[in-house]
Order: sequence, then structure tokens, then C-alpha cells
Amino acid sequence: MSGPPVLPPACTPYGEAGEGRYGYQPGLGVGIAFTIIFGVIAVTHAYQTFRYRTLWLLFFVVGAGLECLGWIARTVAHNCAYSITLSTMQVAVLIMGPAWTQAGIYITLWVFITILGRHVSPLPPKTYLIICVCCDIVCLALQATGGGLAGSAFSKGSSTQPGTTTMVVGIIAQLVLTCLFSIILTIVFVRGAPQIRANKPLLYVSAATALSAAMMVTRGVYRSIELSQGWRGFLILNEGYLIALDAVPMLIAMGIFNVFNPAALFNKQKALTEKDAESNLPSP
Repeated sequence: MSGPPVLPPACTPYGEAGEGRYGYQPGLGVGIAFTIIFGVIAVTHAYQTFRYRTLWLLFFVVGAGLECLGWIARTVAHNCAYSITLSTMQVAVLIMGPAWTQAGIYITLWVFITILGRHVSPLPPKTYLIICVCCDIVCLALQATGGGLAGSAFSKGSSTQPGTTTMVVGIIAQLVLTCLFSIILTIVFVRGAPQIRANKPLLYVSAATALSAAMMVTRGVYRSIELSQGWRGFLILNEGYLIALDAVPMLIAMGIFNVFNPAALFNKQKALTEKDAESNLPSP
């Protein structure tokens, strides 16, 4: 009976012990760049959460923080490409992190619906939010369980297929959920178009939410195909695809809400509504 595979020291110079789990040496410059960028996004979201006293913005903080953590692991892996711990860590957080950002997007639309009115949504606002958040939690659990099983199996020298399959199911389920959410998003924006066009803060939030959702779908399609190909598939062995189809879309999906922060714009919308109401009061 064969035991666990004999692994080289984690920080063996790259190339001396084969290709390792990545199939390449993770880039140092790109790792540092995305670590800094996602760190700035996380800190900015944390500041905005405090400034606007809107706790649900913490979902964006956690999402960006996990992205930052994943890229820290990849940066360190430049010199420690054979580290199983770093490899498992970066896969886990970069795959699960977007679920937190997605939850923040769900709540953004929920607030949008409560402002525009029940008539713009095909589902009651609370029903929509409960369904989306519960499904998001299930997807996150599947991804975490799959990642843990795959990592444990690899370290023991056994098949990683059960864990990988579980993770892929979680990723695909999240992609389907994101696509269904995008349909609801489109219906809300079409039905509420007159109100949205008449209010700049709502217009900015709607554009930011639509762009963020599109980036989440792009990233979900990539990850679904990547993991379906297996741990030695074409996509997972080429860092360029990870950068272009995961890191950049997530940067846009989260960074856009730093620029067009939902809480700040919803506050402006409320102020404009109150000002219009006061201007329409009859003169004494």
C-alpha cells in the first residue's frame, strides 16, 4: 500500500523538483500588484462601511479581503512554489471569496427594489433576498467542503476527484444563481427605468450593479470550465487566464462599488427625494 507522496521542501528553487501544483512559477510582480489593489479596495470598503454606517457593506470588505489574502499566498508562492499549504490556501480563498461579494450585490438590489417599489420586482423583496442569500451559503459550503476534501486527498496521495467534483458543483451552482439574479436585475431595471433615469444616484448604482454582475458571470464561467478540466487542465496551468478572467473581473466587480458606493448614492437619492417633496408642498 503506497503512502503519501514524498514532497520537496516548500521553498525549493522552482524547476529543481518539477512543475509543482501550479505548472508554472507564480508571478511575483503580478502577485504584489493584486495584493496591493485588493488590499486598497478592502480598506476603502471598510472606511465606507464606517462612514455611511451601513453594515451590509461588510460583505464587500470580506470579499476583497479574501482576494487580497489569496494573492498574498500567490506572491509568497513565487519563492515557495512547492508549498501545499500556500497552494490550497490560494485556491480556497480565491474560489470562495466572490460569494461574499455576490451577497453584497444581492443586498444592493434588494435596497434598490425597496426604493423603486414592489411593482418593479417579479418577487417580493424579502423573498428574493432570502432565496439568494440561502443559495449563496449553500454554494459557499460546497466550495469550502470540496476544497478541503481535495487538499486532504492530495496530501494523502489519494484521488482528489470527489473533492474537485464537489467544488465544481458549488462553482456551477453559484454561476447559475448569478445568471438567475441577472435576469431579476434586468427585469427590475427595465420596469424601474423611468424612475432610474430621473434620479442620477439611482442611475449610477444601477450601472455599477449591472457591471459588477456581468464581471461575476464572466469569472463564474471561467472558474467552472477551469475546474471541470481538472488540476492539470489547460486553463489552470496558465496564469494569464487566472489574471484576465478571475483577478481583473473581481477587481472591477468590487472596485466599482468603491467609486459608486451604494450606501452613499442611496443616501443622496433619499436626500433628493426629500428635497423634491418639500418643493412640492403648497405655499403657506
